[in-house]
Amino acid sequence: MTEVKAAGVALPRTVLVVLMIMALLPNATGLSDPPTKNNEKNVIDPYLSGMLEMDLDQFRVMVRFSDWPIDEDIEEAEREGMAHISSMKVLPIAVLEGTKEQVLSLASYPRTEWMEYDGEMELLMEESLSTINATIAWNTWIESTNREFQQIDGTDITVVVLDTGIDAGHPDLDFGEKTIVNLKADIPGAPWYEIENSDTSYGHGTHCAGTIAGNGDASAGARAGVAPNANLIGLCVGDVGITLTNTYYGLEWVYENSKAPNPNNIKIVSNSWGGGAGEYNPEDATSIICQKMTFENNVLVVFAMGNAGSGHHDGAELSASPTGLIPSNIGVAATERDGSGVAYFSSRGEKGKNQTYPDISAPGVRIWSAHARITMISGMSKIGGNPNPYYLAISGTSMATPHVSGLAALMFQAAPSLTISDIWEDYSGDDPDGWRANEFNRVHEIELIMEQSAIYIQPDDVPLSDESNDNGVPGQEDRGETEWGMYGKPIDWAQGYGMVDAEKCVGIAITLENLRERWPYREWTVKDAVDVYYENGVFHNDVKKIDSDTLYANWEGEFARYAQDQDGPLLVQNQSRLIWVPEGAMEISILMNYDMISIQERTVGDLTFVVDYGYDGSFDYEHPFLGSRLSGVKEATLPVNPSDTGKYWAIGVYGQGFKVIRPFQDREFMELRIEYDIGVSILMDIPEEGDVRITPPKPNSMVSTWREGNPSSEYQGGEILLSGTIYDVSLMKPLPDEDEEGMDEGFPWGIMAMIILLAISAAGGYAWYKKRGVVKK
Repeated sequence: MTEVKAAGVALPRTVLVVLMIMALLPNATGLSDPPTKNNEKNVIDPYLSGMLEMDLDQFRVMVRFSDWPIDEDIEEAEREGMAHISSMKVLPIAVLEGTKEQVLSLASYPRTEWMEYDGEMELLMEESLSTINATIAWNTWIESTNREFQQIDGTDITVVVLDTGIDAGHPDLDFGEKTIVNLKADIPGAPWYEIENSDTSYGHGTHCAGTIAGNGDASAGARAGVAPNANLIGLCVGDVGITLTNTYYGLEWVYENSKAPNPNNIKIVSNSWGGGAGEYNPEDATSIICQKMTFENNVLVVFAMGNAGSGHHDGAELSASPTGLIPSNIGVAATERDGSGVAYFSSRGEKGKNQTYPDISAPGVRIWSAHARITMISGMSKIGGNPNPYYLAISGTSMATPHVSGLAALMFQAAPSLTISDIWEDYSGDDPDGWRANEFNRVHEIELIMEQSAIYIQPDDVPLSDESNDNGVPGQEDRGETEWGMYGKPIDWAQGYGMVDAEKCVGIAITLENLRERWPYREWTVKDAVDVYYENGVFHNDVKKIDSDTLYANWEGEFARYAQDQDGPLLVQNQSRLIWVPEGAMEISILMNYDMISIQERTVGDLTFVVDYGYDGSFDYEHPFLGSRLSGVKEATLPVNPSDTGKYWAIGVYGQGFKVIRPFQDREFMELRIEYDIGVSILMDIPEEGDVRITPPKPNSMVSTWREGNPSSEYQGGEILLSGTIYDVSLMKPLPDEDEEGMDEGFPWGIMAMIILLAISAAGGYAWYKKRGVVKK
């Protein structure tokens, strides 16, 4: 059976309804010129022009007319013999279907502004969080700020996942809590309806949603998303094939529902899909609706660059999707999971045209994330030997894009003022004046921060022609003048400005926000914040002094197992989370809480925990299921042997129980789930009036972070000196040559000066009039 590739996964052609249309097209340069209107304006998109050269009976097109209303325009198309499929709401667009001759005739209609082919879109499909330093951003302390943060984790920010839907029944994507809205429309223009699991065919959207903001409950946090406390909205825009009309309809929904007052606080829309290769066209409907979202509603639009890079590493030919090249959008390339190179499949820009280059890159190879139930991707994963019913690993720029979307959520939480900038997208074409004349060719401040803080991946000196061995990065001999971007940063057609660095992105965002809050009478830019962040050393190692002899860590999880993975309702499954046990630890206390019985969920179950000293794969302590069975509480205090310190310990969760089955209900939806939380306290040996220094390893999503605990009853004084990293807000201030001497923070000297000048002018005017007798006594 023939196979095709989507999102880096081999899938049977009989079940994959994703057409690689561009692969079938002749070279666009060999096509005849497209028809024009009476005013000789080109109204046919180049992609549609290519499709019209193919031997097809019918062509479905999106037609944008001059303005509203479009009823007479639709009647004109119907008189030509075309069928009216649907109409849009935001732009004056109708979806029509007809023969080649009918399409060409409508192209000459005076009110036709633009025509696009309604083709099918391609789905562009743990360690990666550490690769982009997201775990550092989560766990870095923020000191001396007027705005209090518990953690930069995406709290109160909503990301829309415009994709194949979300299985919000997944423990990491809880319907109504994490996934606050989950909508599906069966055909473009049809009413949206709410449903818990809108991702019933592919599983692609669920995987993307998990990378953006999954809470990691099914893995005790180990496979949480980049912004684990952000909210999600799922928009299913295609169950069996995704067309341009489907995706545009979804983008319209985002635009309409992100208008002020924006009750769900939608700030980002993530798109892991795209069409064939092509340059940005400002006339395309997708370009216009995305720009309206960003410029009017301040919604950041993130797009995958595509998976057509194989065979194009030298940049001789453009392989990137045009949706990622819209200037106000962020176009994302894929790197290896560890950031060592650019993925072989990631689409490339055209060398010498830096407006076609990716903006940024992120890990996109073998990315583990949420596993939807009984879908095409999950089925192939299980056949491939993956035993995990909750997570699977797939590759693609689809998997890189949600890393950037999740990072944008962290940045919006850190700096709500982030908005469109006054900086134009990179451009090395023939008409720089025309490019800058279009205000919509500016980029968002979030993109600027990502680019200016990116980790530029260095070449490995293997020629790009050796695609089986190179790391995909152009060498010095391949680079020209167009490989230098804004403010002298390196850029290339494979990775853009480089791989995102969450630690720096969040730190620069906080710096910019604080400059604007503390010195509001100056226009602060991203460049200002970047300079302050680096030159003042805002991010640095620090030591927190803790007047206690204990440290504390806690996490939440959800024991869960889908019934179709077992022969009966009795289920057993485990989870594990790591803690780092420092030298000087004397004992560890563990407390677990959970609900044994849930009437609403019709479940009865019991949990317990096990402990692996030293994380060597064998459990050294197993707490019994019996004992506190009915109370939903398990606790133990364990002595610590000095030989087991300076190591990771694993705390695993085991469960057993059953769920009452409803008659005639599909078994695939029967699931035992028990939420729990675990708190761990570690008692340190501190000399009286002395101190003990603790330096934990680099943060990781599998490892819980220590923070200050309550002093024990034996505490006699002394300190724990806990090493970590800090965003020091006290250093977020103007550089010395910018800060006016004697200027008090936040004082409106500019306004005061204006008042004084006005007062002097008024006094002078009064004296002038009085001298001439105009003013009566």
